Amino acid sequence: MIRALTADDLHAYRSLWLHGLSADPSAFLLTAAEAVATTDSALVAKLSAGEGIGAFEGEALVGFVALRRGGPERMRHMADLGPLYVHPSARRRGLARALMDAAVETALALDILQLELCVDIQNAAAQALYQACGFEQIGVRPRSVIADGVARNDVLMLRQLDA
Repeated sequence: MIRALTADDLHAYRSLWLHGLSADPSAFLLTAAEAVATTDSALVAKLSAGEGIGAFEGEALVGFVALRRGGPERMRHMADLGPLYVHPSARRRGLARALMDAAVETALALDILQLELCVDIQNAAAQALYQACGFEQIGVRPRSVIADGVARNDVLMLRQLDA
């Protein structure tokens, strides 16, 4: 089942987020230490604002994607997408695609005109998923992230929802 996350999902969301950070830290912008330092109230605010969509197997949260609308009025027509994470035990079942489809549906319902994301240049599987979901590469951001002293480049991708 795919549905919007709520404040009631706080502990499951935090647990899966921390698991993802330990299993695949390059898939996330924040470090594990930054995630641990994120307060429950900050996460509840994010979830209550509709910024998270979850994939569930039974009662267990096994995947999520974040959708953050632009803040200033002149940027409210777009939203940033990500991170997207699916627990390894739930992969290869179409959940990442279902989460992406739900994010697009949510964006359309909010009259968002375009979705943007960035993905590590070495993450070919994620890039292929995003392309299959209608995203196009629009550039590369050099040294987007420096992790453990190593610079990583990100591919910038965009999907226009009104095209």
